[in-house]
Amino acid sequence: MQLKIIGEDVIQLFKYQLFKYIASAGLMFIVAQTVQAETVETQVAVQDHVLIYDGPLSPEANARAAELLKQSDKIDTLKINSRGGEIGLGIDLGNLVFDHQLNVEVAQYCFSSCANYVFPAGKVKYLNLRSQLGWHGGSLQKMQFESAEMEQMYNEYIGPIRAKETAFFQKIKVQQSSTIAGQTPEYEKYQDCVGWRYTSKKMRSFGIDQVRFKQVLWLPKSSFENKCIFTIR
Repeated sequence: MQLKIIGEDVIQLFKYQLFKYIASAGLMFIVAQTVQAETVETQVAVQDHVLIYDGPLSPEANARAAELLKQSDKIDTLKINSRGGEIGLGIDLGNLVFDHQLNVEVAQYCFSSCANYVFPAGKVKYLNLRSQLGWHGGSLQKMQFESAEMEQMYNEYIGPIRAKETAFFQKIKVQQSSTIAGQTPEYEKYQDCVGWRYTSKKMRSFGIDQVRFKQVLWLPKSSFENKCIFTIR
């Protein structure tokens, strides 16, 4: 599945510079989603030995998480609900999780950069019965552009991010291809889906191990907000 538009993970960092190009390309829906996400204040707090992270990835939320981890050496788990955010922010939070050897629990959902970088970084990864976990691309994905100028701006951003992403996956010993496996031609028929998930067995093939189900089973719905999510086995 080759994405023909810029995902919200990328747009969030430089959407203002690209706004006029995005508008001309008919991608206003993506911009609207991003702007809407920025109106939501992410909640970060500690309950017992659990660090709660609820909302879009943001610099402020990441900084708050880092500060709380400095204040207590008893925190052993990050419990997260997030639709994701800019790639670099996902990697930063993933590094924080890995460096502190935190478990990661997906409460209701973990999409995009949350699935790419935060979930795989966990020491033990917990999924609740209906937890939604979804990937939809990363820095290696193929892109199409409406103009050479738009492509140049994207390349100036994505070069350093690719290097950062590569270093991150080498550090946590997970295959970087996990971020884009659902975009290969064999999954073209699912191009209208919002993204994909992996079975626990498929996750292990990428190096995403220690995935456990809190209620014995993991039975996520096949859609999120009326948008399909397909499964790679």
